[in-house]
Amino acid sequence: MGALDKRNIPSRVRAPHKTPKQEASHIVGSPGPAQVAEALAISNAMSPNESPIDDSATAPFKVICLTGGPCGGKTSSLAVCYLWLFKLMALLLIALLLWRHIFRYLESNLFQSLGWKVYRVPETATTLLNGGVHFSELNDAQAYSFQKSLLQTMLTIENTYIELAKLNGERGQKTVVICDRGAMDPSAYMSRAAWLQMLKELNLDEVAIRDNRYDCVIHLVSAAKGAEAFYTLENNQARSEGLDAARELDATVMTAWLGHASLQVIDNTSVSNFAEKCDRVVQAVLTRLGLVADVGRYGKHVRKHKFLVKNFALDEPFPVSYRDFNVEHIYLVNTSGDGMQIRIRRREEIGSNEVHLSMTIRHPEVDGQRVETRRNLTPREYEALRAQADPSRAIISKKRRCFLHNDRYFQLDVYLHPGSGLTLLETYLDFDFHGPSASTSSDAISDRLPDWLDVEEVTDDKKYSMFTIAGSVPLDAKLAKKLSRYDLGNR
Repeated sequence: MGALDKRNIPSRVRAPHKTPKQEASHIVGSPGPAQVAEALAISNAMSPNESPIDDSATAPFKVICLTGGPCGGKTSSLAVCYLWLFKLMALLLIALLLWRHIFRYLESNLFQSLGWKVYRVPETATTLLNGGVHFSELNDAQAYSFQKSLLQTMLTIENTYIELAKLNGERGQKTVVICDRGAMDPSAYMSRAAWLQMLKELNLDEVAIRDNRYDCVIHLVSAAKGAEAFYTLENNQARSEGLDAARELDATVMTAWLGHASLQVIDNTSVSNFAEKCDRVVQAVLTRLGLVADVGRYGKHVRKHKFLVKNFALDEPFPVSYRDFNVEHIYLVNTSGDGMQIRIRRREEIGSNEVHLSMTIRHPEVDGQRVETRRNLTPREYEALRAQADPSRAIISKKRRCFLHNDRYFQLDVYLHPGSGLTLLETYLDFDFHGPSASTSSDAISDRLPDWLDVEEVTDDKKYSMFTIAGSVPLDAKLAKKLSRYDLGNR
């Protein structure tokens, strides 16, 4: 039996310790916000594919993955991209220095002053390739063996820092683990068939290592897309070919993470210099840590925008790559009257047996900013929390389509119940945090949206909020009773 995982759970919903038998009896018999913490006291053993960040801790910790294309600000541009961009080596050395600059931002006194310890997981490929390995000298079998060992080593190194973060949590120290590259990155450097075969040999599930392992994935777009000056020191044909290769690789790496619930893409067109790009990384991390009040110190802020989509059908041809999910949201009882919303989510990629479970707590607005804290759930935690379903609100069931367009991540939701047929598009857009308005202009927004979708912005229209939609149809009493007995243990 693990200790109560208190990450991101408000103190008002924490409860005294009870035995497992007392917990189960009390949860089913008297649902309410105070039982949320009690429900989370039920823990189970982790499977090989289960997220390492789901284990117990008394203080929160987060795992952030920083990835990206060549010369986007990544050390791995120097090593992993060796074969792809051999002629750009001098510029990749510059990228190495720029990437270290980002980590100086992240390891500065900023996070420590906010009570968070920072662990930086080194880039695995750089360490291995610096040992004298040259991809041009490897045959197919050797390259496959190297990539397999790289993935195993990466997971082991990450787990070392994650375990330290857990131990920090047990003594009350909040920790953020920042990984230089992540488990999906190796898939960009091999064929799809080879990647799936490798996962099978390692007994790994793609959805599990993509969606469950990291709280947030931040992709830094290559300078070859929107900041070409970094690649034009010499105006020759070789440099032009390098740009094309860099753009292609950037898109491949970005697509590898398509489907993650919190993928943040930081491009070069929305910033004026590399310092602003660093600031955007800091903003993304601060937001994931729930420190929205501090984001304004870094200029532009990123806000979720919502759009009503007209005349759309999932079975119609779609012009870009995508991943589809079945998603279920359940709001939990909250009797405190403080405006806090607690919901749990079950997310399953269509065609996969792997399920991603999470909890989101939406706090009252602070200085006009929406504050949400999230964490992953184990199956047993999710099972217990389902018993706390708010009977005045329906379970939201929808199809979610995730896709990338112009270096921006979109989520397209088609509601099944309630609001059958309602289709909403969501994405994150930046705006001037210190400016007179907390929204971008309509022209600037429309330029960033897919032109094949007919949309109307409804960001501030409360009738399109999920909380309001769930309240339009109360939870059926018989269904609520079934939920209290719902068992995820056999999934």
